[in-house]
Amino acid sequence: MRHSRFHSRIHFLILGLACLLLLAALLIVKLSDESDPAIPIPNERQITIIDRQGRQQQLPLEQFIIGVVAAEMPASFDEEALKAQAVAARTYILSHCPPYGQPRHDGAIVCCDSAHCQAYSDELQLREQWGENYDKYYAKIAAAVLATQGEILFSQDKIAQTPFCSTCGGRTEDAASCWGSALPYLIAVDCGYCSHSPKFCSYQLYNLDEVAAILSIDSDTLEEMAVISRTPGGRVDTVMAGDNSWSGTELRNLLALNSAAFNWLILGNNIIFTTIGYGHGVGMCQYGADGMAQAGYDYRQILQHYYPGTQIKTEQQDISAE
Repeated sequence: MRHSRFHSRIHFLILGLACLLLLAALLIVKLSDESDPAIPIPNERQITIIDRQGRQQQLPLEQFIIGVVAAEMPASFDEEALKAQAVAARTYILSHCPPYGQPRHDGAIVCCDSAHCQAYSDELQLREQWGENYDKYYAKIAAAVLATQGEILFSQDKIAQTPFCSTCGGRTEDAASCWGSALPYLIAVDCGYCSHSPKFCSYQLYNLDEVAAILSIDSDTLEEMAVISRTPGGRVDTVMAGDNSWSGTELRNLLALNSAAFNWLILGNNIIFTTIGYGHGVGMCQYGADGMAQAGYDYRQILQHYYPGTQIKTEQQDISAE
């Protein structure tokens, strides 16, 4: 009897000790979560990038993508839109990694200049940008990136090109019309989901003499300016004024317009340009992706809409990158 009681006491002692250890472990996890909400980032693949200071830096791929998505898309966007952005960003980066392609810089895959490669924000920049929302927004974007880990877009077993723009204004653009090279999945598609963008419609006022000086023509010639043709996406293709002509993209760049989807009105000595959308319009519309997500579409459907005919595959799949 005494032997049985001894074993019972040992049994309860062991159970009690186990409970204490479990409580301690839970407390450690809770404290860890409160001090660092960041989701662990896999680091199977390391990439070399050029940071904003022009220095080479080596980072885990998925960690870099988190910084890219944070820099390229508002963290307030729907999770499915963030996932679509993560796949587009990962596809672009890996398209410049062997075996899919070649680095864009000597010794580095990409740089952090959005005008040349892709924007990227590090922890310090994000803490400054998000302030007290840093923990919440970082966890949200990291979750979107990790939910799509390793996923990239392909077209006919070749890695896809995945350009994107802020706001297409109702219809995206053909790559051929914008850059002169056609791809079957970078074509103009309807988008009725980006009207909530703050840059869906904008107005820019210029003095006639100012525009004439920029275009190197007489101000009187501006009265003759007219759109000769438009692109499949509804943007200005060719503009003529007298014997002078420009592409819509050229005029957009010269006058710093938000997009090549513009019209104008001359009032006295002023000319007012009305612009629809923001950016080149090719590929995924970011505000459109957010609008689609809010309407119930998932990231796969979003990517299929803006890059029609492409397929999502992973690095681990046996696919040709030739």
